[in-house]
Amino acid sequence: MARRRLEELSVLNVIFCLLVILIHVLSHAVVSLEKTSWQYALVIIPQRLAFVSVPGFFYLSGVKLTLPRERPLPLRDYYLGRIKNIYLPYLLAAAVYYLFFVTIGWYTFSPDQFLRETALGTLSSPFYFLVALAQFILLAPLFQWLARRYHPALLIPLAMGLTWLSSMHFNSILQIVLPGGSFRYSDRIFTSYLIYYLTGCCVGAHYHRLPALLEENRSLLTAAALFFAGADGFISLLAFSGRRAAPYLELIHTLYILSAILALHGRAIRRGIPQGAPGRLLRATDRASYLIYLYHSLVITVFNIIAPRIVGGRVSVLLLLRILVVYPVSIAGCILWQRLWAGVKQSCLKRN
Repeated sequence: MARRRLEELSVLNVIFCLLVILIHVLSHAVVSLEKTSWQYALVIIPQRLAFVSVPGFFYLSGVKLTLPRERPLPLRDYYLGRIKNIYLPYLLAAAVYYLFFVTIGWYTFSPDQFLRETALGTLSSPFYFLVALAQFILLAPLFQWLARRYHPALLIPLAMGLTWLSSMHFNSILQIVLPGGSFRYSDRIFTSYLIYYLTGCCVGAHYHRLPALLEENRSLLTAAALFFAGADGFISLLAFSGRRAAPYLELIHTLYILSAILALHGRAIRRGIPQGAPGRLLRATDRASYLIYLYHSLVITVFNIIAPRIVGGRVSVLLLLRILVVYPVSIAGCILWQRLWAGVKQSCLKRN
């Protein structure tokens, strides 16, 4: 049972990893194209739907936190593991980004600036996830207790309401307490992602029932995911192109993300990891996924500096080349680095 669960979570992790790259690969085209053109529609809709990825990572984090264990993991070991496996690599990645930006003249070296931007997750667009995740990690005992103590039917609607209040109205609520106050980094507050993390916690705590539950409701989940994907894509196009205001868009987006995550989870349970070379590649990508998450934006930045000098500034050409370059370089580079580092560590252990 434990092995099968690991397989499906690995599949989901790789899907979300590939989608998060897609978000940033499409970003240049999204900001460059005329917003009323059909080309803009071709990039904004898949980018918008790919935003399921980061909530998906919060969901997976919640699942893994509450999955049953043969022996409970001591809290001290849990926190040390998060520091070692998540935040030390993040600190290194932040240093690499910052030194690169200093080298190319974007920044003037300042330790205070480096520490501030690292803490806020502003050195690269994907880093905000790690700031919000740190808050969930600190509150891990609370979420473990909630998932064990209360029924998902009570927790999930409450989490949904708190998420909508935080993600859409954080500063309005803040001004009740601090008149005139504003916090520009409200997208890094954990409550803005509470529904995804707490849903994952509930799923992990009741995981033995999940396969049957997802299978029994597969048609409804699939229909909901497709319906809300269509609604989210179409209304996002209208809103972001300036054709029509859509103050309800965030609500539709949340419903799309939740239904898509659960539909993908059910499909991952049914299909598992493929055999042969595709399965080996998927497992390798899964193991390297965190490095890919950390460094793919650096690959995009280097590409955006070099490629226009070689092929010109045509958006469609750059988009195609960006896809052809960023995916293989990010994935293969991180897999190779991980294997080289594992070989170095194994060699050092043998010598000792």
